[in-house]
Amino acid sequence: MQGAVKPYLFLRDMFGVKSLTIDLPEGATVKELLQTLRRDHQMPEKLAVAGTAINLVDRDGRGDLIVLVNGRNIKQLQGLDSPLNEGDTISLLPPAAGG
Repeated sequence: MQGAVKPYLFLRDMFGVKSLTIDLPEGATVKELLQTLRRDHQMPEKLAVAGTAINLVDRDGRGDLIVLVNGRNIKQLQGLDSPLNEGDTISLLPPAAGG
């Protein structure tokens, strides 16, 4: 199964692309996608941005990263257990920061 991963803001710089295609087994979940990104694409657990440490995602898939599947926040779906399907677009947004 393939899906498109679209990182935004400084995550785009981290991945070095506007979009990447990722292969996952049938029935994969958002949690498995995030684990694959950490393992195969060196997505870190934490990033230092403007002097602040941002928790992106830990080994269990938890963190402050905002994940959308086809435009819907996974918090409105099944969270990290949200299933992924062929052709899904997964958007990764860092948490909002400001002052």
